[in-house]
Amino acid sequence: MQAMKKRIFLTISILVFMMTAAFCVDCGISLQGIEYNVSPSPYPFAKTFFSDAPPTGPAMREPDMVWVENTLSAMTLDEKVGQMLMPDAGSNPSTSINTYKVGGFIFTGNNRKASDLISITNKYQALSPIPLLYAIDSEAGLGARVADATIFPLIMGMGATNNPAFTEACGKITARESRALGIHIGFGPVVDVNTEPINPIISTRAYSDDPGMVMRLTQGYITGARKEGLLCTFKHYPGHGTTQGDSHNGLYGVNIPFEQLRRVHIKPYEDLAAQKDIDLVMTAHVWYTAVYPEKAWPATLSPIFNRDILRNEIKYNGLLISDAYTMQGLAEAIPDIKERVVAGVEAGLDIILMPPDMARSHTGIKEAVESGRIPLERIEQSVRRILIAKSRVGLPERKIVDTKLYPQVLRHPAHQAKVREVCECAFSCGKYDLPTTPPLASSDRILLLDLERAGGYIFYIKPSSNFINPFKTAFPQAVVMRVPSNASTVHNSIIQDAVNYDKIVVICYDWTKMASETQVALVNDLAKLSVPVIYISFGAPYHYMQIPNVDAFYCGYSSVEAMQEVAVEVLSGKREAIGRIPVCVPGLKSLCNSDGWLFYEEIKKQD
Repeated sequence: MQAMKKRIFLTISILVFMMTAAFCVDCGISLQGIEYNVSPSPYPFAKTFFSDAPPTGPAMREPDMVWVENTLSAMTLDEKVGQMLMPDAGSNPSTSINTYKVGGFIFTGNNRKASDLISITNKYQALSPIPLLYAIDSEAGLGARVADATIFPLIMGMGATNNPAFTEACGKITARESRALGIHIGFGPVVDVNTEPINPIISTRAYSDDPGMVMRLTQGYITGARKEGLLCTFKHYPGHGTTQGDSHNGLYGVNIPFEQLRRVHIKPYEDLAAQKDIDLVMTAHVWYTAVYPEKAWPATLSPIFNRDILRNEIKYNGLLISDAYTMQGLAEAIPDIKERVVAGVEAGLDIILMPPDMARSHTGIKEAVESGRIPLERIEQSVRRILIAKSRVGLPERKIVDTKLYPQVLRHPAHQAKVREVCECAFSCGKYDLPTTPPLASSDRILLLDLERAGGYIFYIKPSSNFINPFKTAFPQAVVMRVPSNASTVHNSIIQDAVNYDKIVVICYDWTKMASETQVALVNDLAKLSVPVIYISFGAPYHYMQIPNVDAFYCGYSSVEAMQEVAVEVLSGKREAIGRIPVCVPGLKSLCNSDGWLFYEEIKKQD
């Protein structure tokens, strides 16, 4: 009898605990410092092997300056030069460590496996006598590069929520998952102020076109990331948001007055540096004609930007890292790699990212020191900053990562629930000229046009099946057609057939502008018909500028799975599109005023 009572009591206790956990999730009570206020997770706690709250990452610490100075004083010149080089981890890492004494590695490429990555981080930490810094692009969460990690929407989606609590949660989760794999530096957040609608490389990678909003959301991110031990990188200084070219492909000029550059694009760096909120700054391979009117010269190689403004005026004292040295925007300025690397160090760089020729890069800096062109003290300034960063993330004590930890952290249900919540709050309606709500009824005859992606992408494009499958369930009479990038081959037949439907829904996954002119022509001709056209961009809101006559325009900013699911729910009336477009697009409802600037002070009052 007594044993039966104990079993009943234990059963009731477990049920109470599970109900309490569910209550916490539904009502926004914090678990491990992350707030939840979402629909039930698609990964309920009772059906997983995860703990209720994920293990946290190691907090940032004050640097051990005794270790820093002792390590620096014991280094040879070869080792000091090597600390300033950060090659790709996929390019002969053993040689990079043994021969060139590198200070760290970047992990590149998409869809990496976590098990492979942690094996690499531990293997080469054990090989290197001086602990390594590992870095990765994590603008949209670690899952942007690692297949089994958490992916967030690209950060313009965060801007659409106007909620720094979301960026803080993103910073925490990204840091937690990164540190579980032995990664110390996230190359994010992007603090570019995207004032150029046809920007081919930033676009939805930016929070907004308002510097105040960019700074505010960035503060949230770094607050979260630092709590869980990730060094953040602000990029791309002094601003890549007003370019019409991609610095991966060439050296492009920006023709704006210096006062505008300083007031808009440099402002986030200035404000955040004043609060000592920056760990690393990454430079842009962009030419600013207001500073260099007669010579095409990238900011990466500019003492004016890097030393005079950033160090001396803004008083920034953290690490300064280049964007990749493999990019054409830098190579066009100085074709010779030895001279290019030396010029970068002379301009103030602490770390050369992805030097294309390790031997010539290392030799170039070393010879410049030995010849007296670069003072040894200048090299030691950079190395000291690098060692301080290493000490802040727990090196050398935490060189090796426990391989049993990361399966408990990556894609934890709590992390996935947060992604879902962000998507629910980000999905935006910029135009609605339909006569009824919700936009679609289950009885409607619907033509769904899935535009084949025509443009490139920087991180990920998730398959349209994440939208189409739930859409077909919600709207059984829908007919789905895949429209090729060369839409002229199907243009006439689609126009002729379209009049047989009650509604037309168009989905597009180009992450900057619509890349296919024939697809643009098709949508514009559909908009001339009497059948309402609903357009959904799973990329930039700037698509609207190309198809302004559609009856309704929605934006998801990103094709992450949860965003596509939310889009179907909005169309079926299960939820509203509550995000607000965080950039100025003529003709769309957004956070802008008539002068093209956000009501930033008013936005703050609403929080």
